[in-house]
Amino acid sequence: MYKKYFLWLFIVFLLSITSCNSYFENRKKPDNQGLSASEKEILDAYNPSEVPSNTNLKKNIGDIEGDLQILIQVPEKIIPTHARVQKEEGAHGKVSRIEIEIPPPYPEKMKVEVNLLPRGAINYSEYPVKVEGKIIQDGKEIGLFKTVLTGAVGGNIIPVPTETMFPMRFEVNLWDNAPVEGFSTLLYTQAKLFLYAPFTEPKKIFDNDKSLEIIEETEVLGNPLRITLKKEGDGK
Repeated sequence: MYKKYFLWLFIVFLLSITSCNSYFENRKKPDNQGLSASEKEILDAYNPSEVPSNTNLKKNIGDIEGDLQILIQVPEKIIPTHARVQKEEGAHGKVSRIEIEIPPPYPEKMKVEVNLLPRGAINYSEYPVKVEGKIIQDGKEIGLFKTVLTGAVGGNIIPVPTETMFPMRFEVNLWDNAPVEGFSTLLYTQAKLFLYAPFTEPKKIFDNDKSLEIIEETEVLGNPLRITLKKEGDGK
């Protein structure tokens, strides 16, 4: 009987180790369910660093990573009415993938925007975070963005910028003249998050004051955005 009992405990112990290892291995990769082969090749080649833990803080970089969505998308007002838009959700209700298919006629202008969307679980006045990121198109950098998260902003609401706020929305033009033929392009964001000591002055953070201490940092990937201009006669 004792042998069976200890055997059962040993099996439970092994399962717990396997479960933990699976969690941390999966955590390194973006949510790539449903991606095409080319999308997986690009995103799987990137390995974010392990998220460290600082037990001296009530909130750590893992909390920031879970709270913040860095969303890249085409502004709704410029998406043609005849386009097909598909959005998929991943963990915590965050958008994990956006796909837009546009048949002819193609729009004259096209741009993408990056929105920083805190969920409201963090008071960034107390836990200020610097975000430094870049926008990647087909493996090449096409734009940069930088800001400081400060204040109690959340609920997937993009605040209207004021003189005392740091930007939460960034735009990049993709083209200014309608393309003459169909093609497909993949965009996503890659960003570094820097957590500073509680109540650090945001302007000093934004100005890269070298005297400030960075408590923790990590790297995150945003959602893939696939834009496809379908050729004339392609199936729907």
